Amino acid sequence: MSTILKSILNNKRVTRNRLGEILRLSPSSIVKYIKILMDLGLVQETDQELSTGGRRSTFIELNPAVGINIAVLLDVSEMKGVLINTIGEVLSEHSVPIFFGIDKDELIAALLQLLDGLVAEASKFKKKIFGIGIGLGGYIDPKRGISREYLFAKNWYDVPLKEQIEAKYNIPCFLVNDANACALGEKYYGRGLGVEHFLCVWLGEGIGMGIIVNGEIYSGNSYYAGEFGHTHATNNGQLCFCGHTGCLETISSKQYILSTIREGLHQGVNSEVLKYCDNDFSKLQIEHLVTAANNGDRLARNVFEQTGRHLGEKLADIANIFNPEMIVLRGPVIDRNRFLFETIERIVMNLSLRQIAKSLKIIYSEEQSDIRVQGISSVILHDYFTQ
Repeated sequence: MSTILKSILNNKRVTRNRLGEILRLSPSSIVKYIKILMDLGLVQETDQELSTGGRRSTFIELNPAVGINIAVLLDVSEMKGVLINTIGEVLSEHSVPIFFGIDKDELIAALLQLLDGLVAEASKFKKKIFGIGIGLGGYIDPKRGISREYLFAKNWYDVPLKEQIEAKYNIPCFLVNDANACALGEKYYGRGLGVEHFLCVWLGEGIGMGIIVNGEIYSGNSYYAGEFGHTHATNNGQLCFCGHTGCLETISSKQYILSTIREGLHQGVNSEVLKYCDNDFSKLQIEHLVTAANNGDRLARNVFEQTGRHLGEKLADIANIFNPEMIVLRGPVIDRNRFLFETIERIVMNLSLRQIAKSLKIIYSEEQSDIRVQGISSVILHDYFTQ
């Protein structure tokens, strides 16, 4: 039955007949197992919808009322935690500010304080808590639940987060690379439904890539695949957090874009960006720049043009290597950013091999949302269904 649950998660909503085709099970077996799962409250029938030819079909999906997951995301300036149900709906969201260079113990204390509140709130729903998922960048060992290295915190080496969290809350804990979480969110709840080969690029305070091959996340030999932001992009570039110079992240991240715009404004460059931050550069947000670029602001467009060129050139190389069906661009730098998206898309299509470009689809989100929490939730559900 775990295979059936995973197949329902993979398809979001599916008929009994389709499940039988996918799993090569007889109709009687599917009916029997679905009844058991419905009696357990794990799945439910959805409203009937008209299908091809006017016939009505009943769909099966996960039951959102059966339980919830706790998902936490660590970014450079913020730690966000949510309660989320089995169909990816966020029931509650909380965040606490953090900062680059925060000490390990201070960051763990902030994480546990956030989890205290989320666990207490989750208990009020009177539903099963399937697990706690922590999404973060850097080098992690997801099987052992150890964060080997987190570049944005001090003294952070071989931190056994899974062990610490499970000991305190007695709830299963999972560590997930944040870019992989984005790809998994798209695979199970977004534009990656039914797509077997795609790349998901997160563009924010860090830059990462989740890789889906044959419908599964590709983690690499030591769970460190997808470090797109640390590919070499420029000679004689800035020193990166990783210790190398010229990394893509140093010339394309949210911090770089904001600092470049602030430098231009300090030099007296005229831009409508000023009205969005009330002439206070410290209030400048990436959302202001996205709006300005979409409205034709020259300063914002020049910076995003440069960013798009760097990203597009590297993505074209990656496309020629992986030959994906789709590249999904997500994160605060690209969400709603039509100008940056069109710049990246043009460069990737121009530099990719003709047959690769011909079958490649590049997409972005026209609204700001963080699908990584859904990806974290899917990891928890996969483990629970396996058990």
